[in-house]
Amino acid sequence: MEKNKHITDEEWGAIAKDLYLEGDGTEWPADWKQTQEGAEIKETARRIDLYFRLKKFDTESAFQNVKHQTHRRHNKSFILWKSHPFLKIAAVVTFVLIVASAGFFAGTRQRVTNQQAGVVVDRYGNSRIQLSDGSVVTLNHDTKVDYPDKFDGDIREVRIEGEAFFEVRPDPARPFVIHAGKATIKVLGTSFNVNAYPENEDVEIVVETGKVRVIKVAGTTSVADELILDPGDRGVLTGTSGELKKSRNENPNFLSWKTRDFVFNKTSLKEVIQQLNKVYQVRVKAEDPRIERLRLTAKFEGRSLDFILKVISMTHDLKVVQTEGNYILQKSS
Repeated sequence: MEKNKHITDEEWGAIAKDLYLEGDGTEWPADWKQTQEGAEIKETARRIDLYFRLKKFDTESAFQNVKHQTHRRHNKSFILWKSHPFLKIAAVVTFVLIVASAGFFAGTRQRVTNQQAGVVVDRYGNSRIQLSDGSVVTLNHDTKVDYPDKFDGDIREVRIEGEAFFEVRPDPARPFVIHAGKATIKVLGTSFNVNAYPENEDVEIVVETGKVRVIKVAGTTSVADELILDPGDRGVLTGTSGELKKSRNENPNFLSWKTRDFVFNKTSLKEVIQQLNKVYQVRVKAEDPRIERLRLTAKFEGRSLDFILKVISMTHDLKVVQTEGNYILQKSS
């Protein structure tokens, strides 16, 4: 069956109205109404709607967020979810329908790029947000950042849950302040990584350039309640004890989630596997604990997971068996 490739914005709006406003279908494009393709779109949307209802997804809040994006109101919030084969497909269909719905309700014909001003998804699935002051934030999976349309007053203030890399535009007159869990991070102009997933409790900051001041939210104003981090430093605010610790960063792969670059120097396969699972959001495991004790020395720059696993298997005479979404490392013989 040849697909209709000329659906207009108005027609998408009619489809969205029928799907989400319980219309009678009279406004569907005539040549789509009874086709298999039209039925498939409606059925896919129905399943997506059911999925989010079962997850108690707040559709009203979601639509309000779309309206905020469309009309560029004062505060913005952006979140990047874990990738999943079904959700990737669902997200594409849902996004088209939501965009069409927003256009339908607003009575305007805006391009998607206009509605997502400042947000760019890179080839690794991470998202880059350019703030109004020119600073850039790159978001890892499951990360949420709240920021204003425009920074007012004498500070530039954002809030983060998850992991992100900040490249802050220098402005001596207006410090850049990040609220991350129980830590407050203050900078003037620098680049650094913040890991503040709520489930981990700890907040970790690794500085690449410039200076970063980390302040514990709770407690006194004593010296122990803040740290000054220089390039190459790693600061950790322990969630359980509230202790601030400073050390040199010994992990060459702290930005692998962003760059897909890895450096392994006689690294155990157990640690390599943990790193791959974190970065690629997959499940790689060794069939035999002895495999985890094998060592790997290698450097990868922007390589795919399949390529890295192939190098590992060739280096240690292993085979990779893929089953039910898992990658299992086994001895070849």
